[in-house]
Amino acid sequence: MDNPVLRTEGVTLINGLLAAAVLLGFLLNLAVGWWWADPAAGYVLVYYAAREVKEIFDGH
Repeated sequence: MDNPVLRTEGVTLINGLLAAAVLLGFLLNLAVGWWWADPAAGYVLVYYAAREVKEIFDGH
């Protein structure tokens, strides 16, 4: 898409991937009892958030 707002924000794909990670963790927990799958998805979110904060403070 050649939308300037979407190009500058660029978070649509990342937000979708993060939502998919949480949903996958929840479904694995529900379907096969992998209790650790939901917290593992949470660690993915923590990693992404830490990376974003680092980019904000580094000015990139």
